[in-house]
Amino acid sequence: MTVQLKALYLFLAIAALLILVFALAALSTTSSIPANASAASRLRKSFAILLGLVLLAALGLTLPNTPYPRQADVPEKVVFVVAKQFAFGLSETPITTEEQWEAVSSSAPLEIPAGALVEFRVTSFDVNHGFGVYTAGGRLLAQTQAMPGYVNRLRLRLDRPGKYPVLCLELCGMQHHEMRGAFVVR
Repeated sequence: MTVQLKALYLFLAIAALLILVFALAALSTTSSIPANASAASRLRKSFAILLGLVLLAALGLTLPNTPYPRQADVPEKVVFVVAKQFAFGLSETPITTEEQWEAVSSSAPLEIPAGALVEFRVTSFDVNHGFGVYTAGGRLLAQTQAMPGYVNRLRLRLDRPGKYPVLCLELCGMQHHEMRGAFVVR
């Protein structure tokens, strides 16, 4: 069972419990009963403690399963990415000039070893772009911003071989819809 499915079941159980509590509270208001302030205060305090413990347990169960690699892990491969209207340049060496960008953006897709921890160092030569990595089936795997004068780092571990399309996720000009790139995992 996936973490997302566990979280869904936990959410549904908590939602059902809350609906039951609200229904019981609504039904209990049909007749007038003198309020006991100290009992109500104890009940509220107990409920707050219980809710806090449930939330801490949910956090403790789901936090270790986040998809992000630890920052202490050294990437096995570094890929330098430069976005420019209207393509992405991906290279194993830094791209610092327009000529280098032209060469890598028009060359064959970069190859990445399957299962390797890859760090994409993403920047832009002109305007803000979105760097979105997709599966061959069109599902977004990860994304970061490509901004001029700044390098964003995106770490991924891609186990499945194949061609991974890269699309721009931020409207960057008239040909934004044509802004693409790709790399191959082998």
